[in-house]
Amino acid sequence: MEEGDLEICVGDVLNKGPKSLELLRYLNEEAILCVRGNHEEKFLRYRRTQGGPKANGIVLNELERSIYEGLEEEDWSFLESLPLYFRIGSITIVHAGILPRTRLERLGPEDMVQILRVRYLDKAGNFVPLRFFDPAVHFFWSELYDGRYGYVVYGHHPFLAPRIDRFSFGIDTGAVYGNRLTAILFEDGRPECYSFVSLQTRAYATRSKPWSLGDL
Repeated sequence: MEEGDLEICVGDVLNKGPKSLELLRYLNEEAILCVRGNHEEKFLRYRRTQGGPKANGIVLNELERSIYEGLEEEDWSFLESLPLYFRIGSITIVHAGILPRTRLERLGPEDMVQILRVRYLDKAGNFVPLRFFDPAVHFFWSELYDGRYGYVVYGHHPFLAPRIDRFSFGIDTGAVYGNRLTAILFEDGRPECYSFVSLQTRAYATRSKPWSLGDL
């Protein structure tokens, strides 16, 4: 990092390794920008409902419970401050993706859930939950993205190598699964001048499904 550089995290800071609290506090202390991931949203929703009926079936496992109980008021304030997206010039950063009907300027409750969780769409551009995905009839969201918010950088879905589409870059390369931690660098904020930097990581979780190959 050089003076004047802008560093942005694509979310899912919590529950993705053994030092969730340390990482969250590091981002806060170092003033590193971060979009909200579905894992952060899970903890926030659980807290808002205190695990009651309005938690919509959210249940914390043993690891998540230990993280939840370790979060302090300053941590909660930081989590609440995390935006759903950043737009910087012709680059947009979101956690998961953008649907054809998504309008970032006026996100409704359903839109908010979907940009935190989207992977696949049907041929009409509708959100397809992961458990219903059929590779014969469904598309990865970035294949249908038309570039109306410029170039999108996202995480959420782990690829063996970064995924490059016409208007987007997927940079989750499965660090928690022992693959690599990847960053994308833009020279002077220009999306056409990019490069990737990645580091090998230790595995903290096992994958239950095959890897998705990136498009290098």
